[in-house]
Amino acid sequence: MIDSKKILFYTCSLFCVLSCVAPETEDNDLCFFIDGDFPAMKGDTVFLEYINDSGLELMDSSIVDDEGKFSLNSKISTADFYTLRFSDKEKFITLIPDTCQKISLNSKEKDFHRNYSIEGSPESEKICNVVSQLTKLQDITDSLGKIFRASVSEKNLAEIKYSLDSIYEIHYKNLRKFSDNFLKENSNSLTQIVCVSQYINPKTPLYDPEKDLEVYKKVCDNLNDYFPDNYYTKRMIAFLERQKLSLSGEKPLECVIKKGMKAPDIQLKNQKGETFSLYDLHEKKYIFVSFTASWSDVSKDYNEQLVKVYKKYYLKRFSVYQVWLESRQDSWKKALYEQRIPWMTYSDFKNWNTQAVKDYGVKTLPSNFLLNGDFTVLETDLTVSELERFLEQHLQKK
Repeated sequence: MIDSKKILFYTCSLFCVLSCVAPETEDNDLCFFIDGDFPAMKGDTVFLEYINDSGLELMDSSIVDDEGKFSLNSKISTADFYTLRFSDKEKFITLIPDTCQKISLNSKEKDFHRNYSIEGSPESEKICNVVSQLTKLQDITDSLGKIFRASVSEKNLAEIKYSLDSIYEIHYKNLRKFSDNFLKENSNSLTQIVCVSQYINPKTPLYDPEKDLEVYKKVCDNLNDYFPDNYYTKRMIAFLERQKLSLSGEKPLECVIKKGMKAPDIQLKNQKGETFSLYDLHEKKYIFVSFTASWSDVSKDYNEQLVKVYKKYYLKRFSVYQVWLESRQDSWKKALYEQRIPWMTYSDFKNWNTQAVKDYGVKTLPSNFLLNGDFTVLETDLTVSELERFLEQHLQKK
């Protein structure tokens, strides 16, 4: 049903990237280059941006000359997401360049992000194709909206509206068919993220996370197979797991584990492949049950602080039992090495489907529970500073 208030269409930026002075390099094999021709943007500043686990990173910028020409370049080690934008941050082109590519990018429009051409970067060309198909639906819907608004006083408005809705439905199904085929044909490409993240309007995704959960799952499985360490792969997987957890209708954390309750046992394999029970730590005075993941940036920061506290108190009968929500062993072990985790860690590679997640009602990462030697819950969701103050008070030297 066409609503004149919902005619604005746009490409969702849920997983599209933001973030830019070019590094000098003698190794062109580890660079990509962009030559742009945007006559409508002459005199403006163009920015090439990249986002990684640490945040936004400016790679290059340039002033567009009087003919609309500009050149940009950046170092790159593997194909990844970049954006090209001008002063208006709301309009940008998403790119997936790779090493040693010479990219030609052109547009004659002020709305360059809706109508542009690109050569020299196969993955970026695929994104351009996705944008082009969505733009067609935008333009058609805009025309239908104008007809609808011009017909509001007509006696046969209901018939007109039905006709317009039918036309819209045909083009919507064409876009969905194109996108379904695109996902099948590009299962080993990062462009899946752009395709599955399209929004028809600010409230209507082309792929509804509730109705199309299997589509999202398939995309996440593909990404995890081919790009397990990519920032947006991790974001996509985290989004999917939160969605699955939300749809499960499980009780919130405070209704599952409370202070004063006995904590459920956990039995998982450690990084050596040995099964170890939480209850095996009965000789400890305090046990910190922690839930974390290699793909969680917040958890990474938390672990860095927790390591310092652990080294200070582990000889005083303080222990950490840390559950990692993972789907791949290599990602897990890489994170353990990079974060220099000194305690034993545990995972069954079921991610959010780990039984301990359900038993403890974990909804967000990081989550934690401080137990005594009888496995009674003393505190939940402590900051590292709060944990340290508690241990200082109860484990200080006499």
